[in-house]
Amino acid sequence: MRKLLYLLLFLGTCILSACSYDSETAVKNGDVINMHGPVYNFPRFERFLDNIEAKEGASVSITNYTLEGDPTLYNLTFDGSLFDLEIDRSKNKDRGDNPAKVNITCAELVSEEGQQLFTYTLEGCQQDPPVESFTILSVMKEQVEDHEH
Repeated sequence: MRKLLYLLLFLGTCILSACSYDSETAVKNGDVINMHGPVYNFPRFERFLDNIEAKEGASVSITNYTLEGDPTLYNLTFDGSLFDLEIDRSKNKDRGDNPAKVNITCAELVSEEGQQLFTYTLEGCQQDPPVESFTILSVMKEQVEDHEH
C-alpha cells in the first residue's frame, strides 16, 4: 500500500510538472514572452520579421501569459507567402470553452504604431468560425528601439 501511495504521488508530480509551462521554461525554449508589459526575447521576433521581409521561411514561438500566470502559446510559421498560426491553450486553466489547440492560416502580418505600443496582427485569416484578424503581440515602444517598422 505504501509503495502504491508513493507511486501515485510520483506520477501526480510528473503529470503536474508536464502541464506547467512557466516563463523560465519558455525562456529556455527560446520563446518570445509577453508578460503584460515587458516582452522578453524580442530580438528573436525581430529576426522573424527580417526573414518575412526577405520572403524567407521562418518560425517563432510566442508565449503570452494571463495575469494569473497561465500561458497561451502561439507557434507561428511563415512559408514565404502565408502564415500558419497554431494557438495552444492546453496549458491555460482558464481557457473556458475555447479548444485546446486551433490552427489559423493568414495572408499577412501587419505592424501598427500606436502612442505607446507596436501591435503585430495577422490579417486575411481563414478559419472556421471566420476570424478576419488576430493580434499576436503588443510591444511597448521603449522596447523597440532599433527595429524599423
